[in-house]
Amino acid sequence: MHKAVRILVLVLAGVLLASPWYEAVPAWPLFIGFVPLLYLGDKWIKENRRWRYTFFSVFLAFFMWSAIATWWICHATVGGGIFAFFVTAFLMAIAFQLSHSVRKRFGDRMGLIAFVAIWIAYEQFFHNSEVAWPWLTLGNAFGQEVKVIQWYEFTGVLGGSLWVLIGNVAAYYAVDSYLKKESRWCWFYVVLFAVLIAAPAIYSLSLFHSYKEKGSVAKILVIQPNIDPYGEKFSGMTNDQQVDLMLDIAEQGVTADVDYVVTPETAIDDRIWESSIDQNFTIARFRNFVDSHPRVKWVSGATTLRLYDVRDTVPPTARKYPMQEGYLYDRFNSAIQIDTTGDYQVYHKSKLVVGVEMMPYPKYFKMLERLSIDLGGVVGSLGTQQNRGVFVSHDKQFAVAPVICYESVFGEYLAGYIRNGANLIFVVTNDGWWKDTPGYRQHLSYSSIRAIEMRRSIARSANTGISAFINQRGEVLDSLGWWKRGSILGTIKANTQLTFYAVYGDFIGRIATLVSALFLLLLLSRVLMRKKSS
Repeated sequence: MHKAVRILVLVLAGVLLASPWYEAVPAWPLFIGFVPLLYLGDKWIKENRRWRYTFFSVFLAFFMWSAIATWWICHATVGGGIFAFFVTAFLMAIAFQLSHSVRKRFGDRMGLIAFVAIWIAYEQFFHNSEVAWPWLTLGNAFGQEVKVIQWYEFTGVLGGSLWVLIGNVAAYYAVDSYLKKESRWCWFYVVLFAVLIAAPAIYSLSLFHSYKEKGSVAKILVIQPNIDPYGEKFSGMTNDQQVDLMLDIAEQGVTADVDYVVTPETAIDDRIWESSIDQNFTIARFRNFVDSHPRVKWVSGATTLRLYDVRDTVPPTARKYPMQEGYLYDRFNSAIQIDTTGDYQVYHKSKLVVGVEMMPYPKYFKMLERLSIDLGGVVGSLGTQQNRGVFVSHDKQFAVAPVICYESVFGEYLAGYIRNGANLIFVVTNDGWWKDTPGYRQHLSYSSIRAIEMRRSIARSANTGISAFINQRGEVLDSLGWWKRGSILGTIKANTQLTFYAVYGDFIGRIATLVSALFLLLLLSRVLMRKKSS
């Protein structure tokens, strides 16, 4: 194949795979996005290309995909963005190369089964590793097309990835049969492709129209302060000014029957010591508000700190406390619930942004903290917690999953809140770092996916937008757009029933990982046998 043609085919693959991450483009190009690469793979096998050739060729396509879909990262950090593109493309290329090696040695059928399994295993790894960045999980692309993914309540987002990959395999066989002039097989695979795509979508539409919202009604006021994270949040406005703004918006929007007021990630940036929360002046101001509106529970993002004695067992993220020798402290990106009981409930964000809020494997690479990207607010290797903390109302009617920003990308992680009793989900976030780009819209769409997976309604408070209410079918009921200041008042239902996915999580990913391991063992045995025979 001519070099120019090969490059064009790789570019085509990159564009097809990237385009669904734009709001104006439907997700359907994904069902043929891998076909150019599978076609090239067949050519490379016939040409007996070495692994370096195939690896770096597909790396180009995957780098394009990552860069086109998530270029907005560079608004916050150019270096961090390029690093994210590189790591994502590198891991994708490894996954593709492994399946290509199986295909080369065991034929098309085995190779394409391995392609599906290994790709999903890669996505499973990217969800759970210390360098987790599952933003481009294939199933995520359907976040704005909720009517066709209602079955995610059984499979989670990896079910969508499986759907896409099987569709690509069928499409590849249709194209291959056409090029070989095998018209009968071509039509067979065209029909198979259509059925594979249409059947889950039709089933989903049936679920969408038959599903009934469940649970008691909660009335919620969501605050969107619209404080510029670059020019105001951490430098231009004082903490008191920000608190004044949020309290003023809340007073204007609150009614006598409001159950919750929700404010964004790090809305309270007053460095709250957890051992003395009730002595913090900022907390006292919010407590005065709920005392004036006793039905209200105030849920907010906050920066909190915890002090340790050096004689205690401390986490690897703890650092020396400069004010007193012999003590260490941890910083947390937290959520806090304030109500009239005076019993403050605190949750620590535990799915952290790599390179900003954490460095991988802090126990071993603590010295790398100084390389963290400073976006203001909480930075460096922050503390986490093991359990998924749930905020329970004093009357036990509502149990809130306080999901902080990046955590909303992780379906199985959120399932932990649901198994712990959460009947509502609040997403508190600050998406202002990415400016007016596809980033914050993509992030919002992932909340719709979480709503379907868990069948939980969501109240979303985003500093600069988009704040929204999302129902149990993943529909955005109401929203406050980008770069607007104000509030939205709405009602959502608190469902207590567990979905299949909430109970079993990413079982598709675990099965795929097992199947991939078997393929890799088979591949390794073949390589060793060849070496032994030679």
